[in-house]
Amino acid sequence: MDLLEAILALLRALLKAVTEKSDDALLDRAYGCFGFLGLVTMSFGIAALLSHFGLMNFDEGSNGFGWTLVGGMLLGPPLLVGMLVASVWGIVLTVKFWRHSALVVLSVVSIVCGGGLLTVIAIEWDVYPGSSTLTHAMDIAGGLYIAANVFIPAWWFIKGRRRNRSEALAQE
Repeated sequence: MDLLEAILALLRALLKAVTEKSDDALLDRAYGCFGFLGLVTMSFGIAALLSHFGLMNFDEGSNGFGWTLVGGMLLGPPLLVGMLVASVWGIVLTVKFWRHSALVVLSVVSIVCGGGLLTVIAIEWDVYPGSSTLTHAMDIAGGLYIAANVFIPAWWFIKGRRRNRSEALAQE
């Protein structure tokens, strides 16, 4: 029974560590949400660039036996739901930690560039088909969205987290 009790105690400690609600853990989750958004959209951007330069063909009937369609159907909905949840949770945590300017920047970029990009896409398809100015603005907004959502969370996990902890310890 001692072994079983030890295993259960270890599992309880692990569960407590995973469900920890400290500010450091919540900040990590906030930056992780935005990092997830950046990595997913970056993969879509890389795929679009590869397709544009002819290095990959995403047509459904081209030598891929329909794997592009199957992959899109299998990966698309879970990624879309994950991105929606990560966006909402990241913005909610930003409201909690509004003093962290990097989180505020990430939320603003996500709302303006992410949401604005979707709005502009809908407008362009209906009102201004083929507008080059609007297309360039969308490309810039998409690039800014990807860059911010990749580099700011990377900065947090590489340097900002340690600096935040050292400042918190200095205030105590």
